Amino acid sequence: MKKKSKVTSIKDVAKKAGVSISTVSNALNDSRYVKKETKEKILEVVSDLNYTPNIIARGLKTRSTRTVAVIVPDISNQFFAQVIKGVEETARQRNYNVLLTCSYYDVSEEKRSIEILKQQFVSGFLFISGYNSFEHIKSLNDDKVPVVVVDREPGDKKVPSVLIDNFEAMRKAVNFLYGIRHRRIGYISYTYDNQTTVERRYKGYRRGLEDNNLVYDPDIVMISETLRLNELEGSREAVKKILNNKNIPTVILNASDFIAVGVIRTLKELNIKVPEDISVMGFDNILMSLYTDPLLTTVKQPKKQMGAAAVSLLLDIIEGKRVKNKNIILPTEIIDRQSIKKLQD
Repeated sequence: MKKKSKVTSIKDVAKKAGVSISTVSNALNDSRYVKKETKEKILEVVSDLNYTPNIIARGLKTRSTRTVAVIVPDISNQFFAQVIKGVEETARQRNYNVLLTCSYYDVSEEKRSIEILKQQFVSGFLFISGYNSFEHIKSLNDDKVPVVVVDREPGDKKVPSVLIDNFEAMRKAVNFLYGIRHRRIGYISYTYDNQTTVERRYKGYRRGLEDNNLVYDPDIVMISETLRLNELEGSREAVKKILNNKNIPTVILNASDFIAVGVIRTLKELNIKVPEDISVMGFDNILMSLYTDPLLTTVKQPKKQMGAAAVSLLLDIIEGKRVKNKNIILPTEIIDRQSIKKLQD
């Protein structure tokens, strides 16, 4: 059998299909409507000629490769992995590519990535979480570069965003615990002075206590920088400090599931039963929460939906579509499993 020769010109496809070059381009990129019969014929010719569009050359001409850049602070984190999954699946459905880079919670690295990615003619930027440094993102937006932030509050409604209400989610978590008779509610969190989302969770915890006339006790609240570097080791230190009090909490509420997993492990190491002796509650509903023993009660963030909504918003902006709501707030819910004990009066 004669081996198919690869052609590099779209003209060959157009000539054999008997259509214009623009019609071939529209059919391959779904940029404009092409009749079903015509598109099927073009795709048949593409297959017959073994034609592969040169996406880099196309990008040099149009200054776009139908690629969006996604900048994430930690690719190993299960929360971010689920958000990225929603991004990738939705982008693929709309015939866009995703270019992923990691900033490791380093703002200077984030800025450096932007400059490199701009040279790749990416169509837009998606920023997932990160610290409270937004000027470089605002500058992109002001320069009409399509951007969307996820799980990061820029404090400027002009910057498109997809978020949850972290304050209200944690407030509801405290109300949930109060509703099942918990009165001493401990709290473990990352430091929040440079991350608004974490700060709003802490403030939601404080408001939840106030709503239920519960006294804030700093001895059972641990805000740790160590947690950012190592949730498991940091949670071990935090738990031991909390337990070094006369009146230990009946439940430990945590700013993330990763911290909660470390808390459960530490309590077990200390021969403290969960939830019989101390209950534990997380935040995020990552996959790991389904494999703890006992299964983790947590606040569910719609992670995959956040990614899908964010990239849909970004692509609509890129394509010049009219967007009514550029600041999307998605709902959360409490997932009640086995790590919380319902107390009696």
